[in-house]
Amino acid sequence: MLYIGFSNYSHKIHAKIFCKKYKHCAPVIINKTNIVIYQFVRIDKIAKIIIQKSDLKILQMHGWRFIKYSKKQTHIPKKHCLTCVQFTKDMCGIKNIKIQTPLALFKYLNRK
Repeated sequence: MLYIGFSNYSHKIHAKIFCKKYKHCAPVIINKTNIVIYQFVRIDKIAKIIIQKSDLKILQMHGWRFIKYSKKQTHIPKKHCLTCVQFTKDMCGIKNIKIQTPLALFKYLNRK
């Protein structure tokens, strides 16, 4: 099962300037055995974070919001993504070039 997590905080300066409400997004894969967050750090650096189910509730208390993505996750991108939004879109198989910020991705996923 694939979820997309949105955060109100990012340490990146560009995100603080250009992104309005949500500053960061990350795909979350929930399997029967574990939960994995794929955190975009920089170009060619994706951190794979394994967490517990209780950790999702802690993240929600600290400003994260999770949306279930109904389509199947296609693959984990190996190409050069420049932003967390590009990484998440590529993982979900979304080809819409108008989506460039986490808020635009959030609105796109809520429409569906």
